[in-house]
Amino acid sequence: MDRVFEFAAAHWMLVGLTVAVVIALAANEIYLALGTRAAVDPTTATRLYNQQDAVFIDIRDENAYHKRHLPGALNVPEKHLDQRGDYLAGYAGRPAVVYAEGARSLSAILARIEAAGLTPVYQLQGGLAGWQEANLPTEGRG
Repeated sequence: MDRVFEFAAAHWMLVGLTVAVVIALAANEIYLALGTRAAVDPTTATRLYNQQDAVFIDIRDENAYHKRHLPGALNVPEKHLDQRGDYLAGYAGRPAVVYAEGARSLSAILARIEAAGLTPVYQLQGGLAGWQEANLPTEGRG
């Protein structure tokens, strides 16, 4: 045991960096376990919609929604999410696939939608852009 302390004293910077890396790895694992939600690709989202009656939720503003959105998608803009909790509760117990314009993290939004009773809640990989890249149909004026 004395040799461990002797090594640590002689190589304090190496030991300090090792401890910092271990702490960073542990913090990252905790963050991943608590803070992320499943993301699904457009094909899986389509399967959820067709087989499990999933709800597509578009969190973009009303203008963007009216231009183009996923078939049958609900429009619940991010800025109105808290006021629309009762509306979302009408879909409680159903899976939800949430999307925005592109690929950005929606973890906090997914948690708020899950709190309204929809479960499980997924994020669409790539958002609307990913859906269009997969050549899947959209609705709207654009």
